[in-house]
Amino acid sequence: MNTQQSTPIGTLSKEIVQNIENKDGNNNVIPTGFEYLDEEFGGLSLGELVVIGGRPAMGKSQFVINLVSNICDREPILFFSFDLTPTTLTSRILSNRTGISVDKLIRNQLIDSDVTLIKLAAKQLENSKLLVSDIGVANINETIDIIKEHVELYHTKIVVIDYLQLLGIGKYNTGREAEIGHICRVLKMCAKELNICIVLLSQLSRAVEVRGSSKKPQLSDLRDSGSIEQIADKVWLLYRPEYYMIEELDDDEFTPAAYILMLVVAKNKNGKIGVSYFKRNDNFTEFNSIKKPGDNFEFNEDRLSELQKPTFKELNNDNEVPF
Repeated sequence: MNTQQSTPIGTLSKEIVQNIENKDGNNNVIPTGFEYLDEEFGGLSLGELVVIGGRPAMGKSQFVINLVSNICDREPILFFSFDLTPTTLTSRILSNRTGISVDKLIRNQLIDSDVTLIKLAAKQLENSKLLVSDIGVANINETIDIIKEHVELYHTKIVVIDYLQLLGIGKYNTGREAEIGHICRVLKMCAKELNICIVLLSQLSRAVEVRGSSKKPQLSDLRDSGSIEQIADKVWLLYRPEYYMIEELDDDEFTPAAYILMLVVAKNKNGKIGVSYFKRNDNFTEFNSIKKPGDNFEFNEDRLSELQKPTFKELNNDNEVPF
């Protein structure tokens, strides 16, 4: 009988108590660099599969690039970009760090000050712990082999895969839904076995588009397989109301929806669910974590007079009434 992978519960609980007494942080949690997301819902946890879903144009790739840019200077990351070329991916990271639109960078329509910023950002990335896989075929078995190799050689802690629907196992004999379920199970087991966090981007179904007034995504919108929501430890769903011409958020303050990204924490095995808010910049290169829009309302005392009712003395004649 093989008992090498068994650990007494007393040993495990003792380690937790020691960490509490030493006031050590949870070494299994990696902050995302998004302040309010980390504060409310925790960061990325080692051993977990995190699925980030969204419809096209919601900003999935750019959001995860922002996430990677926040982390890659301190933690080793492997990025599988089946959707973007390595050059385009790198251009987006440089855009994120400089605020220069990726379109201007790719077309080389830059002024001198832009070039200076790009050079500084590129210099910073020389010390980055981010590796980009240039794998030609999006095959799950080959992907797992590369992940294991990078964990061994570079001590990789986070793996990003963009995106699930481009992965395959080389056969469709049992149907696409069963194949997607198999891929998710393999990735989850890989994350647990290697004690890494795998961030998996996924498309959502068109059900979002045909829904009524609210286009906010939900777990059932995950495309191709209901098993995704069962296997994943966390599911984050991205939603930009302005894309659907929705001008105000569905809140009591009627907050303007312009520039707002909502990250719906639809599943969180070890924490709460809810919504985290972000605001993008004009060039769509950066998402900034913010508190719930409307919570930061400040009363302007200069406008107090506009709210005061007129007194009887201020009325012009006897026919006017102060109502």
